[in-house]
Amino acid sequence: MDRASKIIGHMREFGRKSDVAKEKVQVNNVLTRAVDLFKQQLKLRQIEVVEDFDEDLPAVLADSNRLEQVFVNLLINARDAIEKKGEHRAPKEEVKRIILKTKVEDAMVAIEVTDTGIGIPEPLLDRIFEPFFTTKKVGKGTGLGLSISYGIVQDYDGTIRVESKEGNGATFIIRFPRIHEA
Repeated sequence: MDRASKIIGHMREFGRKSDVAKEKVQVNNVLTRAVDLFKQQLKLRQIEVVEDFDEDLPAVLADSNRLEQVFVNLLINARDAIEKKGEHRAPKEEVKRIILKTKVEDAMVAIEVTDTGIGIPEPLLDRIFEPFFTTKKVGKGTGLGLSISYGIVQDYDGTIRVESKEGNGATFIIRFPRIHEA
């Protein structure tokens, strides 16, 4: 029942394409809020979070709550990938780290979320943003998180892509047009 409710909630969010609110958003603040939600949980699981934020990052036009949803989803996936890798390796040889990086690239604000998890097999890279596609065990994921995140990023004229090598973690790269202020 809980799982069905969760899926329905995700479907509502996925299907909701009403007016997209846009305001000036400082990405570093949104990322910090997302990390704060999981800080204690990640600490208990001995997952280190490294923040490498550009302090002079320009604002973007977006909705901070919807961006936070994207970042929370990426953090959950990173945590799960790290834990999945831990199931297959001896704990001593395992580096458990999530690296969050923000920077300016040309006229874009770039956000990178990198994990030291299990990585994504190359044949699956083209499918991970598809609705209902998941690599998680039955009952662990709905397959909607990344597709919803993809839609949110596109709503704000951004792009999201992934780079990964199986066994060597993944990096999600999100780019938004920066606001040019006079």
